Amino acid sequence: MLENLSALAVVPKAKAIAARRLSHSDYLELARKRSVIEVMAALQNHPYFKDSLAGISQTNLHREQLEQALAKDVFFKYESLTRYLMGRDRFAQFFVRRCEVNELLAKLRLLAMGYRHHYIVQLPGFLLHKTCFSLIDLAKAETARDVLPVLTGTPYAKVLAGLLPADGSPPDPLACEHALWTYFYTSVLKALGTGSGAAETKELFLMEAEEYNLDLLYRAKAFFAQSLPPRRLRALLLPVYGVLPQKRLLALADAPDLAAFLRLYNASRARQVYGARAGDVRAASSVPAGRQLYRRALRLLHMSSRPETVLTALLCLARMERGNIVNVIEGVRYGLSPEDIEQFLKY
Repeated sequence: MLENLSALAVVPKAKAIAARRLSHSDYLELARKRSVIEVMAALQNHPYFKDSLAGISQTNLHREQLEQALAKDVFFKYESLTRYLMGRDRFAQFFVRRCEVNELLAKLRLLAMGYRHHYIVQLPGFLLHKTCFSLIDLAKAETARDVLPVLTGTPYAKVLAGLLPADGSPPDPLACEHALWTYFYTSVLKALGTGSGAAETKELFLMEAEEYNLDLLYRAKAFFAQSLPPRRLRALLLPVYGVLPQKRLLALADAPDLAAFLRLYNASRARQVYGARAGDVRAASSVPAGRQLYRRALRLLHMSSRPETVLTALLCLARMERGNIVNVIEGVRYGLSPEDIEQFLKY
């Protein structure tokens, strides 16, 4: 764990970075802008993003370009803090592991859609030489089976070995997603250990995994009831449990339709922790849960003195802020009202 003296510097440094993040009033002001150009101008003048968004064009902005710049910003914040850690701390590598999982999933989803060469366009240059496998070699893979040699010698080779078709047919992106995120969360929780001091850090990862499961179930019941029956959903749930025990989560998966799911969910403890969910599929149903995660991360960032907890909380907030900014810009681009945009913001 992060217990050496130099690691203690992570705490004030992380809190100093967080102090410059977007506030509630900043989000409201951005949502009131009349064009993407105005939103970008405001962000580029904000101290939190002044450097990372400096080179992005205000007049010809693509969502993928923005997301890459924001992802780069989060990674550089991570690197600015890990310089205080001695050696390659096992737990601190969780963020690089998350990046690796995201890149593998990006490639496998493209292959599943038949896009063999598109990944090279979106390959994040700032991650070159940071991952345990070559992103360039990953980009060159033309079939799902071609991905396995790229992962030789890494834990991901074993995780994906039985899921990538040998005949060159497209991979099952949901099965791959389940396997990779299961590996991520179980390995991170294992690295944290069982000590009482690790409980608050574990809480953030457990909330993330539980939010993933609940959102998966809601979307499946609302939009994919035929293609994702209960048996299939059970196999896709991450085996990580927080507020809801395994038995209650499986009961939600077995609900025959959205109405039954909502009755079970809103009668469970999850409703008290993450907020109620409604049957209006047009609403941003996952936002209340995301806001609870944001509040918990913010509280731990301010209250904790443990480097691993503060580092985890800061990166959690930074990733959620990335999603918020994309939602604001897309909302302004498509002419949504400030009130409608705010419904999709997790803060």
